[in-house]
Amino acid sequence: MQRDRCGGCGSAALEPFLDLGKTPLADAFPKTEDEPETWYPLQVTVCAKCWLVQLLEVVPDTDLFGADYGFYSSTSPSIVEAHQAYASKLFTAYGGQAKRLTVEIACNDGSLLQHFAAAGCDTLGIDPAAGPAQAARSRGLEVVTAPFTYGLADQLLDSHGPAGLILANNVLAHVADLNDFLGGVAHLLAGDGVAVFEVQYLPDLLAGNQFDHIYHEHRYFFSTTSLLPLLARHGLALQSIEHIPAQGGSIRFAVARASGIRGYWPSTGLPIPPEGYLTSMASYRAMQGRVEYLRDRLLALLAEEKAAGRKVFGYAASAKSTTLLNYCGIGTDQIERVVDTTPAKIGRFTPGTHIPIAGPGEHPDTYLLMAWNYLSGVLRREREFTAAGGKFIIPIPMPVIL
Repeated sequence: MQRDRCGGCGSAALEPFLDLGKTPLADAFPKTEDEPETWYPLQVTVCAKCWLVQLLEVVPDTDLFGADYGFYSSTSPSIVEAHQAYASKLFTAYGGQAKRLTVEIACNDGSLLQHFAAAGCDTLGIDPAAGPAQAARSRGLEVVTAPFTYGLADQLLDSHGPAGLILANNVLAHVADLNDFLGGVAHLLAGDGVAVFEVQYLPDLLAGNQFDHIYHEHRYFFSTTSLLPLLARHGLALQSIEHIPAQGGSIRFAVARASGIRGYWPSTGLPIPPEGYLTSMASYRAMQGRVEYLRDRLLALLAEEKAAGRKVFGYAASAKSTTLLNYCGIGTDQIERVVDTTPAKIGRFTPGTHIPIAGPGEHPDTYLLMAWNYLSGVLRREREFTAAGGKFIIPIPMPVIL
């Protein structure tokens, strides 16, 4: 379904600025090379009224987050490490609220929420993806397998009471109905409760050519310019905000009821700079040309590796690799296989391009790093590979070989 109105303010003033062609769903990894796949347009637009960036094509939740959903946060060492540190930080800031009831929306396999349960908090996870939700239950967590909506919030208010702390990390971009979702958060939140969100930061995406972060699960891309009126519409006030390096640049922000307490957040990130340039269409339209240049440069680097007789593998069958590989037209002619540690992905194929996914083992001469946002952690883990002369192609923000 293609939207004709802004998912935030309802305006019809949508201006397309980036076309990445058609791709299959990013986390639907085929079991066989000839498994049928559904392809959807991947076009990005911005609302010229509230400046919310959003996909034109809205794929149904049932297709995006079904039983075969392939992302499990516990399989990423970098995410596991970050979740442990994040839980500790949240306890420092909002321990009193967390002890009452901590709700995590999009809890995935429970790798963050488990720390709150272990600390004696009442917890509740919500996730529409059946596989990760079951993995969270295997940790002893209570999980509701459903999308978070105002209707579900109303049911949970009756069954569990108000939430002192609501966590929604990298989920606000995924929801089908932003206003219903935020209305549900406001409804479920206790009078002195706090909700903490984390979303990718639009200016980093634009300036960093991060087009691979654009796939059908990511329906929205946020700046403070677009967030503030959206929150105010639901009686939510921004308590604090910080810029963090996650996902190539994100913002983490806490909100409370507009009449509620002023929360505390120990900000350690960079301050959010002025965003006046985001109200000019020129800031958006320039991205198409940069992305096309990046594609051509990456293909040239891969051709040079092949011409030199070097073997190239992909590193990490990430969701964003689906956009990278399909938009650039990279298949088995350029990459022999993709190496990943996720058991559910090993033995499958990359969506659309059908490159085999294998577990760790044989090293190539060169890896195309498709989880470039975890570059520092990958380089630490692969010290022996690089010490032996192995190379990484880093595709974003502009292809280089390390």
